[in-house]
Amino acid sequence: MTSAAFADLPPEAYHDASWIQVLPWLTHHTPATARELTELTPSPDWWLTESPAVTTMTAQHDALCRYLARLFLVRHSEEVFGPSFPTVPRSLPLSTLSSGARARTAFQRLQAQNFADLESLSVRDLYDVRGTGQGTVEEVISALVSAAIIRSGDPNASDRFESEEQAETASAAVLPPAQAQLLEDLGQLAAWRHIRQRGEQSLLKVVIDDGAPEQIQEVALRLNSLTAGDIAADSGSSDPVLEFTALLSEFDDRQLRILRDRFLGRPPKKLAQLASEFDLSRERVRQIENKIRDLLAGSFHFGTSIGNLLASLRAEIQPIAALDRLITLHPDLARDVPGVDVPLWLVLDRLDDYFEVTDGWAAAPDVNTAREQTRTLLEDFATEHGLVDLAAVTAATTMPRTELLAWLTWCGYTLHNNQILTRIRSLSDHAAGLLAATGEPLHIDELQLHMGRDNSIRSLANQLGEDERFVRTDRATWGLASWEMEEYTSIRQQIGLELAATGGEIEIGRLIESITSRFDVSPSSVQAYAGNGDYEIAQGVVRRRESPVAPRKAPTATRRLFRHDDWWKFRITITRDHLRGSGFPVPSGVANLVGCAQGEVVELESDLGTQSIRWTGLQPASGTIKRFLDRLEAREGQMAFLEFGPYERFNLSIEDPVDPEADQLDQAVALIGAEGVGTPEEATMALADAAGLPLDAKPRRILAAYRQRGDDDIAGLLEQVWTRPRHQWANQAEVVDRAAAETAQSGPGEADGGNETTANDDLDNHSTGTDELTESGSVDQDDDQLLAGKGWVPVPTGYRSVGWVRPHEAEAAVLAYQLHADVPVHDGEKITGWARYVDDSSVDASRFRANVTVCRSRTHGERIVCWIREHEAFSITQAAAEMRSVSIFGPDDTTAGLVEYFEPGSAAAERYRSTTRLLRA
Repeated sequence: MTSAAFADLPPEAYHDASWIQVLPWLTHHTPATARELTELTPSPDWWLTESPAVTTMTAQHDALCRYLARLFLVRHSEEVFGPSFPTVPRSLPLSTLSSGARARTAFQRLQAQNFADLESLSVRDLYDVRGTGQGTVEEVISALVSAAIIRSGDPNASDRFESEEQAETASAAVLPPAQAQLLEDLGQLAAWRHIRQRGEQSLLKVVIDDGAPEQIQEVALRLNSLTAGDIAADSGSSDPVLEFTALLSEFDDRQLRILRDRFLGRPPKKLAQLASEFDLSRERVRQIENKIRDLLAGSFHFGTSIGNLLASLRAEIQPIAALDRLITLHPDLARDVPGVDVPLWLVLDRLDDYFEVTDGWAAAPDVNTAREQTRTLLEDFATEHGLVDLAAVTAATTMPRTELLAWLTWCGYTLHNNQILTRIRSLSDHAAGLLAATGEPLHIDELQLHMGRDNSIRSLANQLGEDERFVRTDRATWGLASWEMEEYTSIRQQIGLELAATGGEIEIGRLIESITSRFDVSPSSVQAYAGNGDYEIAQGVVRRRESPVAPRKAPTATRRLFRHDDWWKFRITITRDHLRGSGFPVPSGVANLVGCAQGEVVELESDLGTQSIRWTGLQPASGTIKRFLDRLEAREGQMAFLEFGPYERFNLSIEDPVDPEADQLDQAVALIGAEGVGTPEEATMALADAAGLPLDAKPRRILAAYRQRGDDDIAGLLEQVWTRPRHQWANQAEVVDRAAAETAQSGPGEADGGNETTANDDLDNHSTGTDELTESGSVDQDDDQLLAGKGWVPVPTGYRSVGWVRPHEAEAAVLAYQLHADVPVHDGEKITGWARYVDDSSVDASRFRANVTVCRSRTHGERIVCWIREHEAFSITQAAAEMRSVSIFGPDDTTAGLVEYFEPGSAAAERYRSTTRLLRA
């Protein structure tokens, strides 16, 4: 039955019993718990105090049924229909309900003829019907509410009902419900194609077997050639400006000024200013403003000219589009609207929160959401260094290339060699991305020039030296450690050389044999590189990949996706789009988790029906989660987790906001959605498990994992918990140098005297254990040399001596850090000592904050010179190469130490057999 038919019903056609008797489930609701019902009539608690006969005098029949249906669908999804609608006759034919083709199709699939067949069913049972979604369920419940509030024996209602039903179904009476629904759906689809200005595109794509009869092939040909113009003409309103102007004619002067000066003003006037001009209170102006807002929202729905234009724009934007391009597609957007004297695009921007224009960019719903969706898309394509191939992203979006480049620049991304750099926040990440995009080592001056950052070359060199991702390939040239250029060409580059030498193709067995016979790499590593990245293996033959690889990120490498035993949780922030029922993009790691490949749709089971994850567009997307949010009474801005469980189960939970005053570890645990965490040890294990690490993983490894995944918010919190403040990087303990006092007493002459060879031999033959080291991890060599009669070299103010570390010892230490293994120290052709490596689990590594000891071989064993850190060893090799003293800098150019350089042949260099001395601040 249509709205007009219900509007003709007199009050006596409705039940005069109370709403509680007609719909017993309303007794559970008050105005505080059912706010959506309070504004339908002047009485805020009408369902508790009135009857349908009274309420329908001031409220529209359709609106009442629709809102009550939504309330039942969300709050009473488990209650069966019989007791919930006691006034509906059991013998009532379902064909007489005021429902459309979708509902009738559902009834047919349930094999239900009358209401008695539905009595034992609930909302959840309707969701289980094939092809049934929330819109269909809402239509069924609305029809049942309508039948419940009308007296079943009223002859006038029956006559109107039957004549209306006959008028509406005359054309479809000879068709089964599913076929009638098909025609209705085709008509709606054709109308949408007209709105999108794609009336000449085919509506259907029918695929048949190759051996099908000629008649069937002709059927498929006719169906595939069917266009919107064949189904329905473009009958929609063609002038949205006139439509808006017509609405303005209904405004009084005060409403029109508020619309023009506050809604559409550039900038908008403040409430206080308008209140003063109208001699009204601010609250009264706000009430008028809200009334205008509600009127506009209700006037321009889908089906109106402006509503259709908005719907087309949302489909075109997805998620961003240049305003100039939209105006070219829809010239009406640039037209000025009479009465308000602003272009139509600004009217749509200000009046509709689906649509926002910022700096010439149109976004749905806003640019921040569009920027986040762009970030998600780029993350799916990004390499380990945050590099994204521009060609791959261009192919994955509908934006023109020049527009895409402009948008990426607006978002803060940079481009180098047709590669998008997505990680440039830190100095090291920026350098790694540039090197990866260049594909070969760069001189540090050239690297600094390409980065264009306001930092010194020295600070850049120190950052690179402290980061294990980089290696020095020449005196001032840097490359990526993943290129393995210290000892041999990287596997990936070697494969490229092999392909170039063999004409672009080579058998995988021959490739493996060629590389493994010359380099110490495993066959499995060669095969892994040959089948990934720039290369592919087809029928046993390796060649360069011709098209970009489709992104397939692992769940453990996906930002905001966390493991909890057998369940995974993906964190989102609830937006207006979520609350309205829109689908939304998800990372490819989520699609990978649920087994959704490109071109497929996966349906997961939940308490509220099936939840779909589809990858039929540019990137994976989730279906609507509105029904879950409605059940939980979610609000915009809340933190929620999409939960994926075993046996294809789905759920959604909402968490309280993270308390910024809470302990950093508690904040990190809240961001991963962990529950039941009490102690710091439990928190550490939860964080490790969430990132796919073993439960006994060390904090350093956990922190690195979250940083690598892109979970910078969590990594930042963990850094505050697990890393020392910068002023504690170097040991600041005051050390009293006993040699200084002795030198002052004995004088320079005595300090330099004595038999040098004998003193050195005595000192070198002394074997030092860990217990004899100072807190800095070194033997106090200056004191030992002084006591041995060698003299003393003063230490600059603000520093303390760690040791006289020779350049070739520092080179061995650098290599030990790179190989995670002991490395011999060569002095010419003779092994004079070792750089000994220990892993992070070592007590000594934790004590001295270093993983390598420099040891010298002696007659009766080894003597430990010092524990040395990786960036310190790099600085010693730099000082020796550049023949000058070099400062050691920590992050943010904090001074952490100094490498003193002494000219070969100088008294100090000869005395200590070294041109370099390591000092710490």
